[in-house]
Amino acid sequence: MVTIATEEIYSQKIMCGKRTYFFNLKEQASGTRFIDIVESKYERAEDRHQRVRLVIFEDHIDEFVEALGEVAERLKNI
Repeated sequence: MVTIATEEIYSQKIMCGKRTYFFNLKEQASGTRFIDIVESKYERAEDRHQRVRLVIFEDHIDEFVEALGEVAERLKNI
């Protein structure tokens, strides 16, 4: 397994019920920047935190934000 050095530039945490969301802006040693979104949820039956991670690279952010906005608007209007 190769570990790529990354620096955390900014982080924001949102707590929503049993879930916690982390929005992290990071930069790799190569200069590539990305958003790392992590959902953490405590699983009582397994006595551990379950984590799900999504990475959106800088060159995809415009399309990602546009699609997320469209889906969020549809959700609000249902």
